Amino acid sequence: MKFRAAALLVAVMLSPLYALSAAAGYDSPLGLWRVADGSAVIRIKACGPELCGYVAAAPPPRPGEKSAIGEKILMGMKRQGNAWRGPIYDLNDGKVYGGEISMRDNNHLNIRGCLSDTGVCGGETWKRVR
Repeated sequence: MKFRAAALLVAVMLSPLYALSAAAGYDSPLGLWRVADGSAVIRIKACGPELCGYVAAAPPPRPGEKSAIGEKILMGMKRQGNAWRGPIYDLNDGKVYGGEISMRDNNHLNIRGCLSDTGVCGGETWKRVR
């Protein structure tokens, strides 16, 4: 009986990770993505039951500036249907946008962000690196 309870507890604890790993197939944004202008690579990975994105590669910083590598730009993206929604931090302007990411196909990720209460939105498509 103790074994069954322990197995059930482990299954419950791992279920969010299983859901994300199952998503690692065709319709998953997990992995490395080159931004539209080619200037950086973003690593999207699980952060609990959500997705987060970090700068994995970027041009060297100018003298006196901090490197962008390691910066978190996709913050707690939650799956909603075929998209993931949550805050997106834009390193260029320092603003946080209400964001959405969705797979166009296995090698292209659509990114969209809107500045709250302004109606100002923008988007681009990233290409899978691996």
